[in-house]
Amino acid sequence: MPSAALPVQPPAPSPAPSPSRDPRLDRRALLLFAAVTLFHVAYAGWLALSPQEAYYWEWSRRLDLSYFDHPPLAAWTIRLFTTAFGDSERAIRLAAAFHSTLFSAFLWLTTRRLFGSRAALLAIAGGAVVPLFSIGQVIVTPDGPLLSGWAMALYCTVRALDDERPEWLLAAGAATGWAMLGKYTGFLLLPQILVLLLWDPRGRRLLRTPWPWLGVVLAAALFSPVVVWNAARHLESFAFQTTGRAETSRFRPVLFGRYVGLQVLAMSPVVLLLCVDAVIAAWRRRAAPAWRVVLIFSAPLLVLATVVSPVHWVKMNWLAPVWPTALAGAAALVPERRGPRWWLVAGGGALALAMSVLLHLWPVVTWLPLPAKDETSAGWRELAARVEAERARLPAGAPVIGCNYKVASELAFYLPGRPETSGVGALGEPGLQYDEWLDWTRLGGRTALVVLDARDGACARREELCRPLEPLEPLTVTKGSKRVTTFSFWRCGLPAEQPRAAGPARP
Repeated sequence: MPSAALPVQPPAPSPAPSPSRDPRLDRRALLLFAAVTLFHVAYAGWLALSPQEAYYWEWSRRLDLSYFDHPPLAAWTIRLFTTAFGDSERAIRLAAAFHSTLFSAFLWLTTRRLFGSRAALLAIAGGAVVPLFSIGQVIVTPDGPLLSGWAMALYCTVRALDDERPEWLLAAGAATGWAMLGKYTGFLLLPQILVLLLWDPRGRRLLRTPWPWLGVVLAAALFSPVVVWNAARHLESFAFQTTGRAETSRFRPVLFGRYVGLQVLAMSPVVLLLCVDAVIAAWRRRAAPAWRVVLIFSAPLLVLATVVSPVHWVKMNWLAPVWPTALAGAAALVPERRGPRWWLVAGGGALALAMSVLLHLWPVVTWLPLPAKDETSAGWRELAARVEAERARLPAGAPVIGCNYKVASELAFYLPGRPETSGVGALGEPGLQYDEWLDWTRLGGRTALVVLDARDGACARREELCRPLEPLEPLTVTKGSKRVTTFSFWRCGLPAEQPRAAGPARP
């Protein structure tokens, strides 16, 4: 008898080709990254702290579960390095180098896994030359831990999908908690990872295991210190970053132009266009798993910021999480750019490098045609010398009040002995984190030295509260022949009772 015909099985689909790995290109990427990192560690000791860095250093010497402006990981990292190496500009900025190392390493690993070694090398090179990430290897801000956690979460999620090993999602949860401890923007990782898993059949299988949900629990546990800190203070930090910012929103078309201009400065003109083009290409190629990663981890925040930009000032660094995967996508598209388009890529990289070199030279070269008032590391040592001379004419240990957090923080670092300084809360105005530290038992009834930076008007109640109020000779700080700013000084007799705050802090 003839045998029964066997059912014809459809041919198995061909697996997608793996991105090409090239050890020679991998070595070049690692050498490039090592050279750039070593340069920035050396450069970090050449210039004074920016006000934001001095402010976060102030946080680090008053360790807490969280802080008014941001979560605590930047301060915790600064404390780690200053404990090991002392309170110096370079030691403080080792925190930036640390987070930048993690960010670059995991961005390289992710890009190589998605698009191969050539794209990974180009993505690392792009990150090294664009101003936003280049100066981010020097200046320590909460964006550093945000981006290092973001890159780690991205890699762990991609690894979980590629290997179909759900335990990598526990690591992604830990990295997400790390990013959230850096900056509240890290919360975006949770819905982005969920969307990526739901979109991919492999991800849907992973969601049927306990690992992704344990990852969420781990992220929440790591973030819990921030929740505890806020719960004890009527959720003031959460309110500051949400309703506080929303209250200042109103339609101003000029803000959109400022938004675009700041991103041009952050990423350089051509690289910005290439990155936006990569996000658009990711939408068109979203059927491919690698391009879905680019789309999901770049497009949501980019679209949200663009929509919000006409009604609220979107700061330059707020889009930092958009650009890592966009750079990876732009690097993957480079082989497709033939002829004149390749020269566009090369010229755009050269322009970005030139902008970054100029940015690095700005604080240390006086003749550059850039506005001196915007160079934020100039004049602080000179100011500290003048304040110390004025304090010598007052009773020992006279309080110093900065009319904003910038002056208070810089003087705390550069005054001899690094004394505690006070913010403008001592004069009844909102002083951000300095209001948490205000101790009226060491201020009430004493004669203090009040310092105002002309770039930041504040201390408007000084004439009302200071008895007596004695103006002193101002100090004008110059850089070469250019005026940076003028500092004004007053001897202020503080009231015995702490003045009532004039109103809540505003973003």
